[in-house]
Amino acid sequence: MSHTFKTGGIHPHGFKTASPEIQFQSLPMTATVLLSQHLGAPAAPIVGKGDKVTRGMLIAESASYVSASVHAPISGIVNSIEDVVLPNGKNGRAIIIKADETEHESDICARVEYWTKTVPEASSRDLSESLSSKEIQSRILSAGIVGLGGATFPSHVKIGLKPTQKADTLIINGCECEPYLMCDDALMCTWAPQTVEGVELIMKAASIEKAVIAIEDNKPRAIKAMRSALDSAHNISVMPVKTKYPQGGEKQLIEAVTGRRVGSGGLPISVGVIVHNVATAFAVWQAVATGQPLIERIVTITGDIPAGQRCNYMAAIGTPLADFPYTLPEEARVIVGGPMMGRTAVRLDTPVTKGTSGLTILSGKGHRPIQPCIRCGACSDACPMGLDPYLLATYGRLRMFEEAAAADVADCIECGSCSWSCPSSRPILDFIRVAKQRSRK
Repeated sequence: MSHTFKTGGIHPHGFKTASPEIQFQSLPMTATVLLSQHLGAPAAPIVGKGDKVTRGMLIAESASYVSASVHAPISGIVNSIEDVVLPNGKNGRAIIIKADETEHESDICARVEYWTKTVPEASSRDLSESLSSKEIQSRILSAGIVGLGGATFPSHVKIGLKPTQKADTLIINGCECEPYLMCDDALMCTWAPQTVEGVELIMKAASIEKAVIAIEDNKPRAIKAMRSALDSAHNISVMPVKTKYPQGGEKQLIEAVTGRRVGSGGLPISVGVIVHNVATAFAVWQAVATGQPLIERIVTITGDIPAGQRCNYMAAIGTPLADFPYTLPEEARVIVGGPMMGRTAVRLDTPVTKGTSGLTILSGKGHRPIQPCIRCGACSDACPMGLDPYLLATYGRLRMFEEAAAADVADCIECGSCSWSCPSSRPILDFIRVAKQRSRK
């Protein structure tokens, strides 16, 4: 059986050329920690200028139910709380932490101890048996965990179901269908047992009895590693799914795994399913088994750069994007994320956030010029949501936002399949994003 979704989809080249091994990016001497690294309300600072903080310390609390706490990725002094420029050129509030040499060296030693000894030796299974679902949810909330697949939705909200809601299946998204990116693949190959324990914790927190770890079939090492880690796990299975973009889209993955379809405007819980990214499961395990909050994540550095520079790095939140070791090609275009759903960076002195899955560095040479639409319908054929992207893009370009809303622009998952399939190289998704954003107002 070919496990995939039925409507639309494309098959871009994978370009999975980064080294699967995880290297450790140096801790920054200055960390810029954004207060809004998630969907929902920005976190509220609980420290002020001149305060001393230590690595892993809570520095900003979740400001509402849909929000996420923020922790210090390094030890040091709060230099300021100010607006900083984000990769897209907009401003965001951030806590700036500066370390001295002594604090920096201490953090480095503690970090080495954590990843070489604590992580390999720790287990959450005894704690999992003693902790209630509410206590696990509380630890997830306290650790500031959000969806690490890109959406950055606060994880405690998704797990904390209402009394009227019931999920029978947990899907763990290990597809990583975005070209170039390999952070989830590297994670599953390196820390599969810990990730499986994280899946068990989410199952207990959400009172779900069955879990499926879905991995695209172009990742045989990850599939083998995760299956090998299931020896003592119950009601968890690994399901290879077809390599097809955007297989990792929430609604597409639910259809591929369960055959159920989430309706327009609906949420996965409406069909009895919760979806979490595989890296989120690992972060949950860290929070419960080791007590470390979400202060670092794996970032893929890849693209049109020398082969030796294409790597997966464990990087502290707040690390400047410019600190990674890469050489920019001529007329470089740097994308935060992957080439399909990522956003072009206008500057690189901005920080890694919880949602930073990678940097895709592409040469600007040979870019095709934009041509008039030829009404071929390729974008509609490719759309996994069954929409008419050319029409939605036209509404966005002409500022016809009410018409866009009526044409279900809110259902667009911004996967970029439309732009990729367009023979005229039209920026279809860019105009749809405008229509989608403005139609909400």
